Amino acid sequence: MDARHEDLGVPGGARGPRAGDFGKLGLGVSGLYLALYIHYGFFAFIPLWLKTTGASPEEIGVLLAIPLILRLLTVAPFSAFVGRRGWVRNAIAYTSLASAAIVLLLLGEPEHAGRIVIVIFFSIVWDQIPVLTDAYAVMAVRSRSLDFGRLRVWGSIAVVASNAAAGWAIASFGIKMLPLMVAVLLIAPAIVAFLLPADRELTAVDEGVGGRWRDLIGDRGLILAMAAASLIMGSHGVLTSFGAIQWEAQGISTTTIGLLQALAVAAEIGAFWFGAKLLGDRDPRLLIVAGAIAAALRWAIMATSPGLPILVVGQLLNGITATGTILGIMLVIAQRVPMHLSATAQGMNAVLLGVVLAVATAGSGLLWSYGLAVAYLAMSVLALLGALCAWPRGERLNTAVATDALSISGAER
Repeated sequence: MDARHEDLGVPGGARGPRAGDFGKLGLGVSGLYLALYIHYGFFAFIPLWLKTTGASPEEIGVLLAIPLILRLLTVAPFSAFVGRRGWVRNAIAYTSLASAAIVLLLLGEPEHAGRIVIVIFFSIVWDQIPVLTDAYAVMAVRSRSLDFGRLRVWGSIAVVASNAAAGWAIASFGIKMLPLMVAVLLIAPAIVAFLLPADRELTAVDEGVGGRWRDLIGDRGLILAMAAASLIMGSHGVLTSFGAIQWEAQGISTTTIGLLQALAVAAEIGAFWFGAKLLGDRDPRLLIVAGAIAAALRWAIMATSPGLPILVVGQLLNGITATGTILGIMLVIAQRVPMHLSATAQGMNAVLLGVVLAVATAGSGLLWSYGLAVAYLAMSVLALLGALCAWPRGERLNTAVATDALSISGAER
């Protein structure tokens, strides 16, 4: 890497792994991801709860769109604010508790205006949690030479467990109890966060050191990697919006569709577990490039409306298209961004991803009207643009990383 990292103030005296810290911190961050994602399966039933309590289809659409808009406005400033003050861990805990309290207000089954107000405040508070969790995890990776993939994999495992449990819980307790179920589960990240070390135990955060946007925007390689990851994740828009519709039209049963979706998550788990080890000491942007190429291939396959055996292969590619991309950008941030700017970088990445996802998801409907092949081939082009952005351009890796005792593979250097 170039000398800009010295200007950014990469901590030169960060502590390396110590006996007992590696296992304890790794277990704690894994538990945080597990606690964070355990309610995701329940979120999928929010539209049904809204319908049950009297919301019209038009209102449901508006309510679901509110978080997408607010995310672009609130996440980056908030993450930068808490990051430069060393409050990431505490912010995770308090936003989780606040989110739980806000969700409980839905038990009163408010009318239209009340639902909008609650959703606005919930979105502003809850949207911070995943971004701050990633920021804390990256600090943990750099501080104790942890393997990010093996921390993050527990989030995917939690999603699988949550999807399996949500249907049973709602069948047992009724859809109207959904806000209470979500609120209880939202307390879990707070409990785990309070058990984790404070930011200052991971990195020497200086109150006077700011998390400045211009410091990160000046890193062209970082911005291109973020743009690449956003383009690749955005290229999933057509599959996310119309995959189930496409498969049902091919005569595939809903049970099989569910299994195909579960297979994609299973591929994520495997990729998170082994991805960083397979990457070794190579540039993590190569993971993003691999994700882009796999995505372009996957969408080209989907454009042919393939049969079930090929669909299975396509869903397995999700381990590269989604997980490879996510793991790649997190390792890029871990390598290129000093720890006091980690939360700021995560906020920037979340905003860029949100913009691309919103455009790609909205555009997928228009593309679909031109036909299945046109829609998927457009997504292939989007993914290939991501590959061009992420391709390493002869830069050296950030040598300051070794100072911070970061190992991509999770082993000490």
